[in-house]
Amino acid sequence: MAETPEELVRQSLLNWLIETLKVPEYMIKTEFALSNLSPKEKGRLDIVVANPKSTDLKEPWLVAECKAGKTNLQSLEVQVNKYLKMVKPLYIILAIGNEWHFLAKTGNTYAAIAKIPEFN
Repeated sequence: MAETPEELVRQSLLNWLIETLKVPEYMIKTEFALSNLSPKEKGRLDIVVANPKSTDLKEPWLVAECKAGKTNLQSLEVQVNKYLKMVKPLYIILAIGNEWHFLAKTGNTYAAIAKIPEFN
């Protein structure tokens, strides 16, 4: 199977999560179908990291959306905002090519942060 530019972004981010943030591989799901949370929902999250402090799939530790370099940040934010009606992660990564944006949950909203903390 040929790797698409988007898949290369996803693989790079997965490697970074495992190698740098020390996320155990078994905690990571890729192409996570939203129908797992609600049967009528369509769409998929590129990467979901389970929350070790919660068994609720609607409250993951992290979600990430990956796009090739042709996507703009605003359209990616619109897509993720739709997902946030269903999931409330502690952290979000918006990955466009090798440009990654990090967000952290602060109350009922999300704010940009410099980096995601190590997983523990």
